[in-house]
Amino acid sequence: MTCWKEIELSDRKRINDLICASGCHGADYSFANLYIWRHAYDPRICFHGSRLLVAMPHYNLYAYPKGDGDIKPSIDFLLNEAHSNNHKLEIRGLTSKTLEEFLPLYGDKFEITEDRDNSDYIYTADKLCNLPGRHLSSKRNHINKFQRNGSWEFLPVAAASCASRSSLNLPEGSVTSLAEAQAFVNEFYKEKDDPELKSESLAIKEMFENYEALGFFGGLLYQNGKPVAFTAGTRLDDHVFDIHFEKALPGVEGAYTMVNREFARSVVATMPEITHFNREEDMGIPGLRKAKESYHPDILLWKFFAKEK
Repeated sequence: MTCWKEIELSDRKRINDLICASGCHGADYSFANLYIWRHAYDPRICFHGSRLLVAMPHYNLYAYPKGDGDIKPSIDFLLNEAHSNNHKLEIRGLTSKTLEEFLPLYGDKFEITEDRDNSDYIYTADKLCNLPGRHLSSKRNHINKFQRNGSWEFLPVAAASCASRSSLNLPEGSVTSLAEAQAFVNEFYKEKDDPELKSESLAIKEMFENYEALGFFGGLLYQNGKPVAFTAGTRLDDHVFDIHFEKALPGVEGAYTMVNREFARSVVATMPEITHFNREEDMGIPGLRKAKESYHPDILLWKFFAKEK
């Protein structure tokens, strides 16, 4: 009997526990990412001993097992699984840390290649909250320009299905509603009208529909009373917060920089134990790479492929 199954909301705690046990801050196989992107990648999961296994059958790919304890039983299981499906094993999502346990056991059987496009950008909370130092002066200039263009406020997005801020049973002006955030994001995708964003728009729709169940925390940035940027993420482990989405209206100068800083401050105010932010990969997109590198990541979490020879 196969252990593979579709991912379900009820798997969240078990998967999160295994991710924390692995001690790896990579965002590609966080529970929230697995769940909201499941329609695009159709992953299958398997709980094998003290490890989480993730397969993407359409791509003949497997994730490096998350969890702790002896890695060998899980890798041997994946080898048998791949061979039974008439293909060699290919594992993605290895990091420098996991290579240390993988190579002594399987280094002679696999070819290792860098996966730069899927390497994660990780920053200290202090850096994103305060933008210190000369090398981030341009970011502070962007914020100054944003502030000069009118009044502004940043409001956390409440996990409540209400139509407006006034209907929330919370202090006036302290939060905005999920419905208002979703309306802004819908307008963003409508204006973009880009078929390449179809999978992303479906993933963000899944986020809104399961906002509280998935543990999302988000916020809306307003300028002159109108929303101009939205962002949201989830806790990756005890000390790292994963930023999944960040959207700003084109032409609003400094909106991305401002929403980035204000969200980091809001997360740390709510979860003071957070010390780092994972802003995920750049997917090899030149503009996105330039933007992420411009914040000078404190950690570039390199990813690797392991392909069976």
